[in-house]
Amino acid sequence: MQQITYLPRTGKTNSKMRRYAARGELMARKAVEVANRGRTTEEIWDSIIKPVDETDVLANLLIGIKDIPDVQRKQPRLRKPIMSDGSVTARG
Repeated sequence: MQQITYLPRTGKTNSKMRRYAARGELMARKAVEVANRGRTTEEIWDSIIKPVDETDVLANLLIGIKDIPDVQRKQPRLRKPIMSDGSVTARG
């Protein structure tokens, strides 16, 4: 942690002393803001929803997918021959 030097406000001050005083006040304000900071959105979500390990979720998903029976694939459409005797033509 940084050491903060507070200078007196009375008497003559030069620019360096004024800079140190302003910096000290800023550091004090920032320290108070950090101490009074609320929870982040991530912390709130984590308190509501239990965090889980992604590998467990993926493993359960893969097991669930393997348990699903194979869906009947789309059957290729069988074309009827154009000619009644089944011969191939230029249009078919």
